[in-house]
Order: sequence, then structure tokens, then C-alpha cells
Amino acid sequence: MKIALCHLEISQGPESRNIKLLEKAVRIAADNGAQWVITPETAVQGYYFYKLDPAAQVEQQPSAKLNKLLALVKAYGLFLFLGSSEYDSELKCNFNSCIVFAPDGSICGKHRKLISHGIGAEAWAQKASALEPVNCGTIKVGALVCADAWYSDHAQEMHKKGAQIIIDIAAWPPTEVCGNPLGAWEKCSEVTGLPMLVCNQTGATEWMDMTIGQSVAIEKGKTKLSYSGEQAVLLLDWDERLGEILSDEFEIIKI
Repeated sequence: MKIALCHLEISQGPESRNIKLLEKAVRIAADNGAQWVITPETAVQGYYFYKLDPAAQVEQQPSAKLNKLLALVKAYGLFLFLGSSEYDSELKCNFNSCIVFAPDGSICGKHRKLISHGIGAEAWAQKASALEPVNCGTIKVGALVCADAWYSDHAQEMHKKGAQIIIDIAAWPPTEVCGNPLGAWEKCSEVTGLPMLVCNQTGATEWMDMTIGQSVAIEKGKTKLSYSGEQAVLLLDWDERLGEILSDEFEIIKI
């Protein structure tokens, strides 16, 4: 299986630009054989959308704005792990989510961020409590959002529930305030024995420099593939039957 990590500069939006960039990245990934495409945290709106516009409305997902993106999902027949804010009309609150779309364009599962900071850029988001793997065809995926991987408990719980791989969508560069997440990601892989993929983002902002943020592929607790810098689609091969990362380096396609 070929998997694509979309290492993009999307943290400041605007949403319309981000969606067009996501469409472009999905085309590149799919044209190069990717069956799974993974995006960073809040890839649709941009991680800092609330700081830039506190009046911004969080919508139910998928909104009509994603129609072209989901048309690509269906046309290429792939799974899309999409970072997005979403409004839950039943609970009447907002979540920071990894929404997983199946090859027919429907939602096959989602994970809502458990460790939401509740202040600053994440003041809009409610902390979630559910922790269940997502069925992607015959494969169970333990999807997490950024800081959910700071401690390995969530990855271990996903493993106990049958996850065969852990995927973390992130907006998390190494900083003095936030720490270096690489050790936490490696710990998640070490304690579960599962491969772990992290799709991070890039771009410098007045609040945080994400150009040093790493997108990584980790196996048996050790980082095997790593990338930071200009935005790019990162391709790797994974043997889903053996649970092994086959690539020795990312195939990097700059955008």
C-alpha cells in the first residue's frame, strides 16, 4: 500500500485557499499511486483560523465546500484522513477532528481531539472522550489528533481495540513551550509495536514557526523516515499484511 502525507502550509488559511491546496495535493498523491491520503490538523480551515477571526463559524462536516475534494476521493477511490473543525448539532459544540472518508466519499469514521488546549488557537474546540479505531476496509486505524499522542495511553488503547497502525495529524513543531514531540511519537510506536505515521505542517506564523515541524514514519519505536521544510506530498510504501514500512526514504514531491 502506498500512503501519502500532505505536509502543507495551511495554518493561516483562508479556508478557500486551503481547500484548493488540498485538492491539488490529493491529485498529486493519487496520480502517484497513493491509496491513503493524510492531511495535517485543521487542514481545511487552518490551525489559526479562530485567532485570525474569532467570529468564524464552525460548520457541520462535510460542508458543500468539500464537494470537489470528495469528488476526487470518489474518482480515485482512496481513503482521505482530513483534519477539520466540525460542529456537532446534537451535542451543540465544536470539535477538532480527523474525519476519515471512504472511497465512495462517505464518512467511514472519525476521531475527535481528546487533549484540546481550550485556549488560544483552540479556544473554539470542546474536548472529546471517545477513542475507537476507524475501519478502513480490512484495516483498523488508530487515528489521533496532535497532542493526543503526547502520552502513549491513547495509542495503547487503540492497540487494545485492534488498531494495526497509528496515525497522528498534527500542528506540532518542536518548541520550548510545546516540547519536541518526536520522543512521544516514538514512545507510542514502541509500547504498541505498531507503525506510527505523523502528518505535520509547515509555514512560519507570528505565533509558532512550523517550518521545523516534522512529518515522520516510525517503526518499532524508531523514526525511519522524516521530513521538514517546504510543503510537499510525502509518499511511502507500507505492507499492511506484515505491518512493515517498506520505504527507506520518503518520495518527496514538492508543491
